[in-house]
Amino acid sequence: MECEKKYMTSEELKDHNKEGDLWISIQGKVYNVSDWLKEHPGGDIPILNLAGQDVTDAFIAYHPGTAWSHLERFFTGYYLSDFKVSEVSRDYRKLASEFSKMGLFDTKGHVTSYTLSAVAVMFLIVLYGVLRCTSCLLYTSRCV
Repeated sequence: MECEKKYMTSEELKDHNKEGDLWISIQGKVYNVSDWLKEHPGGDIPILNLAGQDVTDAFIAYHPGTAWSHLERFFTGYYLSDFKVSEVSRDYRKLASEFSKMGLFDTKGHVTSYTLSAVAVMFLIVLYGVLRCTSCLLYTSRCV
């Protein structure tokens, strides 16, 4: 037998925004993250600032896919009765999805390696020039 869903409004969710009573909504489900505050890898400030609100887009933007599996232990059993995706959120999600499909969020470690290598080579060239240079333009005291 399936349990009957419990609902609350966004206005009621707003009342849960004080330390010790921190609730958030992600995709219409309500979570009590009060006990997670001290363990949150991103620190307590994001949770304190976003408590009492729908944080779906922030959650998606700042958490890896594996974070979804940790949510269930914080579920309150409540759902937002007036949950709807705003026009801005809809556009953001569409854009993020398109960027993801294009591979723009993929890590590009080789680019970083090439850049660091190029900087190291340039540094060595400059260092060699400073230590081995005999030009009067660089060291005016040597030419006197």
